[in-house]
Amino acid sequence: MQKPQPYFRIILLCLTLFCTGCDFFPRLEKETPPKESPAQLTIVYTEDSFLYLPLYVALQQKYFQKENLTINLQKTNKQAALTGLRTDEFDLMCSGPENVFYAYQQEEEEKLIMLGQIATKTGHFLLARKIEAPFTWPEVKGKIIIGTGSGDVATIALEHLLRKHDLRPFLDVHIINNLPLPLQAGTFLSGTAQFILATEPTATLLEKDEAGLVVTSLAEQLKVNIPTVFFTTKSQLQENKEVYQRFIMALQQGLNWVQKHSPEEIASIAQNFFPEQEEKTLLRGICRYKNLGCWSKTPLLTEKDLQPLQQLLLEAQELTSPLPLYELFIPSLIPESR
Repeated sequence: MQKPQPYFRIILLCLTLFCTGCDFFPRLEKETPPKESPAQLTIVYTEDSFLYLPLYVALQQKYFQKENLTINLQKTNKQAALTGLRTDEFDLMCSGPENVFYAYQQEEEEKLIMLGQIATKTGHFLLARKIEAPFTWPEVKGKIIIGTGSGDVATIALEHLLRKHDLRPFLDVHIINNLPLPLQAGTFLSGTAQFILATEPTATLLEKDEAGLVVTSLAEQLKVNIPTVFFTTKSQLQENKEVYQRFIMALQQGLNWVQKHSPEEIASIAQNFFPEQEEKTLLRGICRYKNLGCWSKTPLLTEKDLQPLQQLLLEAQELTSPLPLYELFIPSLIPESR
């Protein structure tokens, strides 16, 4: 019998290797590395406000998901929120910037730092039970106003406006500052006070119940911007700076969306986060904030943004001396390449 030729054996070996996957040779294609698990961020806040709509837009449009982030929202009172932030129960707080000022002045060991803003103007309105159009500030003399709380920036702004119109807070005008936020609107509905400070949608709901009417906004009266900000502890920022960068980039997309879209389009997303509210309520509140220009165009903060607030806090004697503003915020968390 004739023996197989050498070249035949070579061909047979090649076919065998090919059919078995040819594992002797390196693969040409690169294996896809496993995707990193999303980073978790818990954001704490104290009230359901339309000022936070860019955040809700970013959630609905999956901007955070695209940045590989999972966002959890937690609502509680201010003291619990601040305590939880310092104990790492929460990663971010959305609120007024005055909290960061107070923490610095009190020389607390765990400093707070602002990462960015979601609103550039206060969203508080002054509502009256009865209105004599047009509203003038002397009408509040001898009356009672339900404020937002002692040391809260909205009440501080109100006191500033009263003094500007020659009215002495707590002497010419009584301000109730000891009511928890959830009880303020209910107390006004029950018949207490002639005026109240409220954000949206509470302001529109009080109008709907015929309990009061919006007579002015603090944003219009102040001529000064008071931002609503996100802040965390300096230690958390140092440990998770890249995660917070991704958060701010997603927030920027939410702000861009709100700037470019109509109140009707914004309301369609707001409905998912305020399901109990009628479309008319959503549209009225959103239109008010749109017309006032409350929402920021950029999340980035500057010293110029915070200087007017510091002046208000000094005037109200909530601060004993000016603070180094550059230590209270981070100028930019958005990489230049983005």
